[in-house]
Amino acid sequence: SSGINAEYGGFCENESCDTMATGFRVLLAGSTGETGKVLLQRLLDDSRISKVRTLGRRESTITHEKLDHKIVDFEAGLSEDVFLEQDVAMCTLGTTRGKSGKEGFLRVDRDYILDFATKSKAAGVKQFHLLSSQGANADSSFLYLQTKGMVDKKVHEMEFERAVVYRPAVLLCDRQESRWGEAVSRKLLGWFDSGRRMSIHVTDLAQGMVNSIFKEQDGNSILTNHDIIARAKED
Repeated sequence: SSGINAEYGGFCENESCDTMATGFRVLLAGSTGETGKVLLQRLLDDSRISKVRTLGRRESTITHEKLDHKIVDFEAGLSEDVFLEQDVAMCTLGTTRGKSGKEGFLRVDRDYILDFATKSKAAGVKQFHLLSSQGANADSSFLYLQTKGMVDKKVHEMEFERAVVYRPAVLLCDRQESRWGEAVSRKLLGWFDSGRRMSIHVTDLAQGMVNSIFKEQDGNSILTNHDIIARAKED
């Protein structure tokens, strides 16, 4: 029978090729956001992951034997050494126009993400996992959805061995910077949307992303809200 090769995410010819022997090395950008925080913890808890490298402007508040945190300046550009010897790159970077203004939004959600993806590809990273948004469309008249769709398309054009784009619906979590009205809306949505057509728990999103490192097919793919929830439940 075939074993699973942890380094390449493919299948081996014999049982000696063991996922546990090496484990995946994951590079994560956006580990302090609502999704990134949960994703980081899921990665650290997963025995199939051997190392997790996070990137941030400040020292990490988390200590873990598998964690390697690098202080970086996204504005100045990421140095090539950050990407060396990484198997998987995951990106949960993002802001909003309301929080950062139009230029700030484009800087983070377009420029930072594409710089991260481009340098991941150049360094030989095999898998790229990108958090996008439901409704992302490069032809949309709305700046947010248009930008998300354009970035999704450009990442897929980079020809990673595996590039997965996640398009979740409304995220159910306790946002640190949430306004009262937004918090109430999420509570109501979480209660009424029991079928999860319009929402998703951040824990399901994070677990779906982790599971896709091992279960998604090679090539380009886009996971909808329904797909992500289903993937989160897979063993």
